[in-house]
Amino acid sequence: MTRKLFAIIVGVAMVIGLLSWGAYAYRSHGPHRMDRIAERLNLDDQQKVKLEAIHEAMRQARQEFRDERAGMLDEIAAQIKSDQLDQAKVLQLVEQRLARMNQAAPQVIAKVAELHATLTPEQKTKVVEHLDRMKERMQDRH
Repeated sequence: MTRKLFAIIVGVAMVIGLLSWGAYAYRSHGPHRMDRIAERLNLDDQQKVKLEAIHEAMRQARQEFRDERAGMLDEIAAQIKSDQLDQAKVLQLVEQRLARMNQAAPQVIAKVAELHATLTPEQKTKVVEHLDRMKERMQDRH
């Protein structure tokens, strides 16, 4: 269980790092972000297809999360308005959210693994350097 959780966290961090790379540079969405990542990593056509598959899998997961978010926020608002917070209910909401993430993660991580298998050592180094810069920026904020 711990290894699986660690693998999910690492996979999600890599995906977020890759996708934020393009977003940070241009503050753009969708295809422009993918183009920026592909340009920075000097991806070939096969790698670009794999990057787009990651983007699509994450887009689908985000849409599913958005669809559920409104109902979850309504439930949380009802709990906050109540005289007594039902901790079990709030925990159940959190567990539902985590279950949805655990359901989506394997598909996204599988797509990341496909791209990872095609990256050159130089491309991997660029990704790691970006993650290091991202980590530094995050530490500066806290």
